[in-house]
Amino acid sequence: MLAHRTWLVTAVAVAVAVVVAAAPSAAAARKPAPPRDTQPPTAPGNVHVTAVEQASVTLAWSSSTDNVAVRQYAAWTNGHPVQYVTDTSATISGLHPGTGYTFFVEATDGTNWSAPGSTSATTAPDVAPPSAPRDLALATALYGQPVDGVTASKVLLSWTNSTDDFGPISYQVLVDGAPSPNVFDTRPPGTQVGATSTVWVRQLTPGAAHTFAVRAVDGGENSSPLSNTITATTDPNSDRTAPSTPTLTSAFDGGPGQCPEELWFTFTASTDDPPSSLEYEVRVNGTIIDVATATSWISYTAIAGVNTLTIIATDPAGNPSAPSNPIPIDVGPGNTC
Repeated sequence: MLAHRTWLVTAVAVAVAVVVAAAPSAAAARKPAPPRDTQPPTAPGNVHVTAVEQASVTLAWSSSTDNVAVRQYAAWTNGHPVQYVTDTSATISGLHPGTGYTFFVEATDGTNWSAPGSTSATTAPDVAPPSAPRDLALATALYGQPVDGVTASKVLLSWTNSTDDFGPISYQVLVDGAPSPNVFDTRPPGTQVGATSTVWVRQLTPGAAHTFAVRAVDGGENSSPLSNTITATTDPNSDRTAPSTPTLTSAFDGGPGQCPEELWFTFTASTDDPPSSLEYEVRVNGTIIDVATATSWISYTAIAGVNTLTIIATDPAGNPSAPSNPIPIDVGPGNTC
């Protein structure tokens, strides 16, 4: 029993000694932490452009200085990923041809960022046209359902879309040799462009043979060759009286702040002689984005910023009213698709 007590006392003493040895001294506990570095590097100097391509710009700059050390630089332009580098040059890619950009460069020591240096440049223009649209034809179905693709004042067309090195691509429909402003793309705003396009060409002359062709235009205003040409004859209709002018009574951004953005609006109905079933072309900045059949309507836009809304009434013969009063609607800069 005595031996057991002796062993127990010894074990406790050793444990206490270990704890005491492991505990920091009072002087060590009071030792102040090293001061935090609060001095940022100097701003990168002489930020300039060394190479300009259609989709990229290469920058260079003079080294920053710091009381500790410069660890890396960040180079960017708004709307594009930041490039982190350890030397004094960077290439910003993914740009659009013929577009002006402002570029920024900052230095960091790992804790603080410098003030930015900056420069501006315009990318090289896009000079290559899109390919020609193919397989232009009269369409007989829309959204998977059969449809009468030729009426007294409308023709439904479809084609295989063009390709381009940059884009974005838009299309001009030529009616009897001239681009028509009365084209309604049936693709819902905000949806991805597929392999084909289907559009209504509106406000055509009844009982007449019309020729149609399509060309593509890219973001650099380069026009493709024309597609094949087709001819269609609209149904006869002797009505030549235009409907009265509708009046927009309200219009506002009714969406949730995403793309496509909702445009809510109301308008007074037009009258027509003889009375007929009217359609109302909903136009944003002059382009048809929807066709309304009631005087309280919700349309969608993929255009960021201010959209100027007007309404044009059309009768079955394609006679258009004068445009309604315009109402601007600001859907905000962040709602691009």
